[in-house]
Amino acid sequence: MITSKKFWDDEKDAPILKRNSNFISKDNHEDACKRAGQFYNIMLKYIKDDINVEAKNECTDKEILRIIRLDAERTFTNEENRTLLIEVLKSIYPIVNDYHQGMSFVSSFLLLFLKPKEVIKIVIGLHKHYLQGYFKAMPKAYVRDSRVFLSILNKFHSNLYEHIEKLITPEAFVSKWFIGLNVHVLTFESLMLFFEELLKEGEIFLFKYSISLCKSLEKEIMKTKDVSKLLALLRLDASIIPNDYKQSKSDKPGEFFINIIKNASKIDMIDIDLDKLRDEASEQMRIEEERRKKFEMERSLSDDEIMFSDEIEDEESDKDSDSGKSSKSSGSGKSSKSSESGKSSKNEKGNGSAAKDDKEDKIEKRECDI
Repeated sequence: MITSKKFWDDEKDAPILKRNSNFISKDNHEDACKRAGQFYNIMLKYIKDDINVEAKNECTDKEILRIIRLDAERTFTNEENRTLLIEVLKSIYPIVNDYHQGMSFVSSFLLLFLKPKEVIKIVIGLHKHYLQGYFKAMPKAYVRDSRVFLSILNKFHSNLYEHIEKLITPEAFVSKWFIGLNVHVLTFESLMLFFEELLKEGEIFLFKYSISLCKSLEKEIMKTKDVSKLLALLRLDASIIPNDYKQSKSDKPGEFFINIIKNASKIDMIDIDLDKLRDEASEQMRIEEERRKKFEMERSLSDDEIMFSDEIEDEESDKDSDSGKSSKSSGSGKSSKSSESGKSSKNEKGNGSAAKDDKEDKIEKRECDI
């Protein structure tokens, strides 16, 4: 995109460029495109398997198409560029068989430098070999790995772990790093370096990066007990960590972001058993899910046992009347049958509502900002 003469006029205020920080411009776009052009070659050295794809627009899900369109509008201002992003995402959809906003983040950044087919290959490679399960509407793999991150943080910096763990859950902020791959988080200069390191080292680099980021903000993190400010820090929100952010007067603009990546590359995680930590996190999630289901079942049973005033009156009427016992018994049976039918109908309705809620929840997760 950035090689187009009209791009810089059409997209000068585009959301995707907010973290550019003058890294790419009309004059130096060739260097950036050449550098990004090596992304797939770096990936091939890691996955050792070529990715053959055809650009097919096979997404027919109207709701997903609506969300994809919305994400494109949030990214580019020019309709032609929006359409290009939409076509790329529609081509990726049948491979992932789902959609998450993170796909749009990553694809839009890559489209600045690469052709659509190259972008599709890289995103599919990320999905299959680096971020398995992350690009789902309800990504359990990401939730698991956000907890793994917290476990690793405890091993490296227990003080940071204890402070963060008391205030927020990792799912609330790690998505910016793991699913969105730091698009809209890091400056473009550091983001290019981040992609190179991730593609070279694989998924373990996500955890290295996370530890490095927390360590780089240790003083700021430990000083705050405000949840909103802590979230903003960990997400590198531009309102408090702008493109020219400096931790000391001697820092150069952008150096803070670059140092996070450089320091991440130096972190030794050879003793980290990622598979074991993932198994432990998955087991924890399974136990929590069982508890949740048990609680909901107990609450449902408790609701069924509630006796309403008209039922109490019927019982008292049965006791007071001997002569009408037989007929009342018959009537009571009818009432019971009707009540059971009503319960069944209510339960069926409830199940339908639950299914609807689940679908709406998935849609909401696709739509919401990472």
